[in-house]
Parts: sequence; C-alpha cells; structure tokens
Amino acid sequence: MRDYLDEDVAYFVGLLVGRGEIAETQDRWIAVIEFPFVRPNLEGFDRFADFLSSIVTTVLPRLKALLGERIDLSCIPEKRVAITVELPARHLAVRNLRLILEGRQSHREFTVPEVITQSNDEIVREFLRGFADVAGNIRRSNYDRNGFHRVYLDVLNANWTLPVQLCQLLQQRLKVPVHEILWGHPNLRDPQANHLEQSPFREHQLRVYAHDFLQVGFYIRHKQEVLEELAAENKQRIQQGMSDPSSPCEGIRRFRFKKRHPLESDERLPEHLRGRHFDAYWQICAACGCPLASKALSEMKRQRRLVNDEGT
Repeated sequence: MRDYLDEDVAYFVGLLVGRGEIAETQDRWIAVIEFPFVRPNLEGFDRFADFLSSIVTTVLPRLKALLGERIDLSCIPEKRVAITVELPARHLAVRNLRLILEGRQSHREFTVPEVITQSNDEIVREFLRGFADVAGNIRRSNYDRNGFHRVYLDVLNANWTLPVQLCQLLQQRLKVPVHEILWGHPNLRDPQANHLEQSPFREHQLRVYAHDFLQVGFYIRHKQEVLEELAAENKQRIQQGMSDPSSPCEGIRRFRFKKRHPLESDERLPEHLRGRHFDAYWQICAACGCPLASKALSEMKRQRRLVNDEGT
C-alpha cells in the first residue's frame, strides 16, 4: 500500500481526517471536505475573499491533479468553503483510500492511518498540513497568558482518539512541541460547573506555539501569512528577553484540584472516560493512551505510595 502513498495522497488524507465525510453508493464514492472560515482578527487578513482565493489556487489544483476533474467547490460566504470529490466506486484511488482509512468514513471516527505513522517525516508533515489546512486556525486571539500566539488544531468532540495521535506525530516524529491539549470535557471546559445550559462538550484543541508550527505550516496562503506574522511577533518577544514558552512534553504532573462536575457521567463521553473525574488535561491524555502521560501518572502514584509507606 505504501507504493500508492506519496506526498499528495498524504495531504488529501489529512484533509479527509480533518473535516471529511464520505458517502458511498453502489457505483459512486463521494467525499465532502469543509473548510471553516475562522476570522484571524488581524488587520489586512480578515477578508473571506482572500480565504476562498487561496483554496482555489492551492488546494483545488492539487486535488484535481491527483484525482481528476470530478471535483466541485461551493461556499457559504463568511462561513465556509466545501470541496466535493466524486469518483467511481471501483476507481483505483478509491480502493487505496479505503485501505488507508481502514474503512472509516467520517472525521468523527477517523484515526491517524497506520501507513502514515510508518512513513517518512515528509509524508507525516504533508498529512499534518492537510489536517491543519481544514482544522487548524491561527488568529491574534489565540494567545497564552504571556501574549505568545498559538495555532489551534481542532478535533470535533466525538473523536477522542485522534488528539493523542496527532500530538505524537507532532512531538515524537517532527519534534514540534505541543503546548497542551484542551479536551472537550466538562472538567476542563466548565471547571466550576457554572454553565450547564451551554454544552461543555466542545471541540478538542491541540495548542502549538506559532513559531514552532512554522515547521509544519499551511498550504492555504491566507493562513500561512497570518502564521508568519504572529510567529515573528513571538520571536520578537523572545529576543526582547521573554522566556521561550516552547518545551517538549514529558507527561506533566502539575494540576489544580477541580470540583466534580454533574456531567462527568454523561453519555456523550466515551465509555473509558465516563464516570471519571479529571483535574488536568494530561490525565485525560493518559486515559486516552498517551504513553508519556501514562508514565507520568504511574510515577506520581508510585511516589505517593512511597510517601504513605514512610508515614506508616
């Protein structure tokens, strides 16, 4: 299967995993990919027309060269752009995509394909660029408490497997530090349990500092220009003496206790998280399979046992 996985295919798979929906009939394979427009709140870059133009001139020609001319584009101004790909169900590309995606058909259930994780770094980078072009946003309001700008990679709430997998690709394969994952869990989205009427089950967000994300970047020109502008501001802050906030994740152990939330047992949570309380995002990472967070959690429990044993 790797013979059919080049950089263009990896990019297309990234688009599908990010915001793709696949439907099949007896003779047709149809994929719809939505590009939401997130206003960057940066002077000179806020126009929807520029966003649309960059998709038309970068993404569309690449997909047509890969898959042929049965590709259509539509848009809802100021909201989103959609690309529809329609191919014969027995098309060779469709057979390959079924194998690569392991039969999954929606961004709600997609995982990082095994063939991507086993490929070289450039294939991984192309896959992540595809994902970022549809599911990543960079805007001035995405800053931390010290004013450093970040890229947010959004994973819709139904998918609790993908965030850790993306984090591993970024950190372990490409050495791009991930600042944190803000999970769409009530303990993190509504820690004081003050907004039960507003759904605390929002999207999951991988947060990466803009100057670090330059190693991946966007093909959509509109996003790349904003990224370069805000990454430059981050670098200027560092040159002026502020500490670089980037650091590789080693599992993290710090947290503040949070009150229990009445929606911790909600059926919208996956079974392995339902009924459990979390005080920090990395505890959810451990529960979702992150080896670094799992190791940190095990070491913390071991240290507590040692302290308790010494006190008896």
